[in-house]
Amino acid sequence: MLVNFSFQNYRSFKDEATLSMEAAPIQELSESVKIDCDEKLVPVAVLYGANSSGKSNVLKALKAMRDVLLNSVKLNPKDELETDPFCLDLTSVHQPTSFEIQFILGNSKYRYGFDYNNKAILAEWLYEKRKGEREFELFLRGENEFKISKIRFAEGLGKQSSTTGNRLFLSLVAQLNGKTSQSIIDWFSNMEYLSGLSIQGDAFTTYDMLYSKKKEREEIMSLFSQSALGFNEIEITRKIEISTPTPTYSSKIFHNIFGQEGKIVGTKSFSTDKMESEGTKKMIEIAGPIVEALYNGKILIVDELDAKLHPFLTRKIIGLFMSKETNKKGAQLIFATHDTNLLNLEYLRRDQIWFTEKSMTDSTELYSLVEFRDDSGSKVRNDRNIEKDYINGRYGAIPLLN
Repeated sequence: MLVNFSFQNYRSFKDEATLSMEAAPIQELSESVKIDCDEKLVPVAVLYGANSSGKSNVLKALKAMRDVLLNSVKLNPKDELETDPFCLDLTSVHQPTSFEIQFILGNSKYRYGFDYNNKAILAEWLYEKRKGEREFELFLRGENEFKISKIRFAEGLGKQSSTTGNRLFLSLVAQLNGKTSQSIIDWFSNMEYLSGLSIQGDAFTTYDMLYSKKKEREEIMSLFSQSALGFNEIEITRKIEISTPTPTYSSKIFHNIFGQEGKIVGTKSFSTDKMESEGTKKMIEIAGPIVEALYNGKILIVDELDAKLHPFLTRKIIGLFMSKETNKKGAQLIFATHDTNLLNLEYLRRDQIWFTEKSMTDSTELYSLVEFRDDSGSKVRNDRNIEKDYINGRYGAIPLLN
């Protein structure tokens, strides 16, 4: 599970910001808190903010760290790294971007990070804290220097000279059969990013599960039924062509036909792409990634989760991650939204609600509701009307319109 994520000099974020999944010592919805390796963690985090305030950039920063690590293995020695530093001052564009993440894997908490620019990895580090122990350094890398633990990270010994300037050391060691390194790479691979605005047309995960995985199909169909989408069956057709090894899918949806007295007398099928609403198609497309995350304990990151969905559907999805009955593997959902109906302490805790706001220099600041202090220095009480306060500008992170 993700513990926290810190980043600096990325897109609209000039200064360091941290998104934390650590549970604060508060009472609301305490049954949803997951204890993993002695850490108390929340399963959901939601980001609010005005348009162009930077909330999407928090999610893209997580994706960027994952992509740099997973794509490092593909780089040639002289390839440039993809960077996107803050560019609205005279110095940041020439400074490195920094990512650091803490997460639970097995019985250990790892802290991994790196600083980089478009030319090279400038620093890289990995620490491990096992239950009942202090944190140990596994390796520390400068531009051309390495410090490697002979006991805790023996798999990295002798690999230093093979590490090119633009290559992450963790990626190289994993490629050379490092057990710990590979397990960390696998953890990052279990982080999935979706854009809620442009997801349409990419239902491969859902269709594949509906077609070939019985248990997952049952869960997806149950989710459709609970979502009251209006259809009672979906039929998947799979095609495999010699030129493309990846199968392609299409689907038909079945609706009931009713007689004069309202009794069901038959069914009628329709092409999903041509006849169903945009909201229904989106729900079909995200159902697979949701079920996959819950089944495998993945982290699901969704920008604009609420786009095209009724607020009740968004609330239903959150409930799947919040409930220990449906979320048994420690899956986490991190998303951005404008749906203020969710600003209710019956659905979310104060430590799960985050805000982004631009400073006077057009850089983004990130803060949570549980951290917020009013002008008198008081915290937000759990009996406040959070939605009303937010709309009235009490917590900032709203557009200031002329």
